[in-house]
Parts: sequence; structure tokens; C-alpha cells
Amino acid sequence: MKLLERNSMQIKFLISESLQSLRSNLLRSFLTIIGIVVGIFSVTAMLSLGEGLSANVLDRFSSFASGDLTVSGEINFADFTWINEQPYVTESLASLSINNSEVIALGSDFSPTVQVVVGDYEGVQSYDIVSGEVYDWNDSNFGEAVAVVSDGFADAVLEETSQSILNQDITIGGQKFTVIGVIESSSMQFTRGDGVILVPYSKAIGTLTSTKNLSSVAILLQDSTYYEIAGQYILASLNASRQLAADSEDVFSVETAQSFIETAEETTQMISLFLGIVGSIALFVGGIGTMNMMLTTVTERTKEIGLRKAVGARDRDIMLQILVESVALTSLGGFLGILLSLGVGRIANTIFADSEIISILINTKVIALAAFVAVAVGVVFGLYPARNASRLQPVDALRAE
Repeated sequence: MKLLERNSMQIKFLISESLQSLRSNLLRSFLTIIGIVVGIFSVTAMLSLGEGLSANVLDRFSSFASGDLTVSGEINFADFTWINEQPYVTESLASLSINNSEVIALGSDFSPTVQVVVGDYEGVQSYDIVSGEVYDWNDSNFGEAVAVVSDGFADAVLEETSQSILNQDITIGGQKFTVIGVIESSSMQFTRGDGVILVPYSKAIGTLTSTKNLSSVAILLQDSTYYEIAGQYILASLNASRQLAADSEDVFSVETAQSFIETAEETTQMISLFLGIVGSIALFVGGIGTMNMMLTTVTERTKEIGLRKAVGARDRDIMLQILVESVALTSLGGFLGILLSLGVGRIANTIFADSEIISILINTKVIALAAFVAVAVGVVFGLYPARNASRLQPVDALRAE
């Protein structure tokens, strides 16, 4: 019990002495703390930016990866029908992008993505109707010349012509279609240009495109945990219908939502690592500043150290005092750097509130890491000056000028 009390008193004494020493060199301590603040802020900001970027990119990739499986290739309607009839498939949606189609709406040219879709669009993609109505996605024989457009296309037309596109005629590749509905762009895959136009399969085949093949089929499974087995079986079966090897990807390929997400995770991890390295450079500079201050402090207090050792102070006591001073500097700098990061992060998120990519995500993990790094910098960059101080010989120290 007495040993614990004695150790506790020694620790309190070391902390008191360290803080008094830092106060006696207030300007130098302040400048050193500023270096640590900048370093910790840089690391925290970069890691938080990486976390926010990762979360946003993964959300985007998750929305792009429609369904549990996506089959791509030269898919005819019989292939799509076979896929849809499998007992482990709950919903499926086939699509074909029509490239280089000239689109004219209300006398103006536009560059939207034109897609032919057939199947359970609502089940696979899900959407909200902004205005109007939609045609029967599942009816492959639906042959009316109608179209459903994204709100992105509707906004582009409104901006260009000051008129609503709903119930208006548009021309796609020389063929006339009537817009019967507008749906949210969030349900669209890889939107670009002036939004998206969806047209019925039966009306598009032979008019907008010469091929009857579909380019991809998005599939929802009854049990998504078996996506790998289901994907292998579908690929093998489709290849068998073309007299190809079971694992051939010459005609067909099967991608999973998980593969999209894993690709996104690998990419964002590399970006986060790069951002962390950039921030660490500033922290390293702050650490060097801490070491420089502690080395200067040891030089200025050589006689004091010699006197303390002469009256009984141990090497460990001297070393601990210098280390406590170093850690106190970096810990205070780390605390202020974290507070600065939280404040700047909140302001940045307000400024970039409408951005779908840029956001600052300062979570508990980032804060804990920043706090640990602040203490670690104090230990690492204070260790060398502390060892130098502890190894001073009393006689030589007392003779120092």
C-alpha cells in the first residue's frame, strides 16, 4: 500500500514538474503545440475524408449493382425466359442500351441514355413515379409507342424549352414516342448525359435496334447467400446452350453485387491509404518540432539535471520527466487538433451538403486513432531527448556552461 502511495506521489510530482517546465517556456511550447495541432488535424481530416469517400462510393456501387446477379452477353429472349423460370429466381429484369440514338424533344436535341427494358423493373430497381404513369414492364408484347423518362431528362427538357415533357411526343432514332411518365433518377443505373429514356421491348426491336438480343439481365435470388452457386449454374447452363465450356466467358459473363462492392472497397482503401500518408507528413514535421524543443530543453537544463542526479534522482526519473513533457505537448496538440477537425468537418459537410461524393465522416475510430497517434508521437519523438538527459553524468552536467 505504501509502495502504491509512493509511486502515485512520484507520478504527480513528475507531472507537476513537467507542466511547470512547459509554462516556463510558454512561447516555445505554444509553437510546438501548433505544429502538432496541424499534424493531427491533417491526419484526422484526411482519414475522415477517406471514410466519407468510402461510404459514399460504396453506396453508389451498391445502387449500381442491381440485383444479386447480373448476366451479360448475347442474351436472347429464350435465355431470359429460362432464367426467369428458375425456382431460385424471384425477379429478373432484362435491358439493352441503344447507343448513338438521336433524340429530339420539343424541337431540341438531347443526349440521354436510351434503354429497352422488359421484366420486373419495380422489383429489381424500385422507383418512385414523379408524374404520369408507367407501362407494363413485364409484358414483352407491349407494342405501344410510349416512353418513360427519368426526372433528369425531364429537367433537361424543361431547362432547354421551358416546357414539361409529360404527354409530349419525342423522336428517338426517327421513331415517335409519347412520354407517359417520369420517374426518379435514383432508380436508374449509371445515369449520364441528359438522363434516361425507357422504351418497351416489343416496340424497340426492329425499329430502334436491328438485334433482338438483350445485353444484360439483373436477377434477384430467393436466398442471396447462394449467389455464387446460382451464378455458376446459370453460366454453365447458358454456355451449354451454345456448346461452350461450362466456365467459358466468351459469350456470357456473370457478375455479382458482391464483386462490385469488393472492387469499390479495394479502390477506396487505396485512396484512404494515400490520404493518410499525405496527412502523416504534416504530423511527422510536427513530431520533429517536438523533438527539437525537447533537445533544446535538455541542453538548457543540463545543470538542473546534474543537480537533481547529484541529490539522488535516478536515470529513470529524469527520463520519465522529459517523456511526460513531450507527451503532454503532443496530447494537448492532439486534443486541439481533434476539436479543430470536428469543427471544420461540420462546416465542410454543410458546404458540400448537396455533394454525393464529398463528405467528412469523423467517427469514433478516427478520433481514437488520432488520440493514440498524438500520444505515440510524444513518446517516439521524446524518447531520444529523454535518453540523452538520463545518461548525463552529474559531474559533467554541473560543469556545463
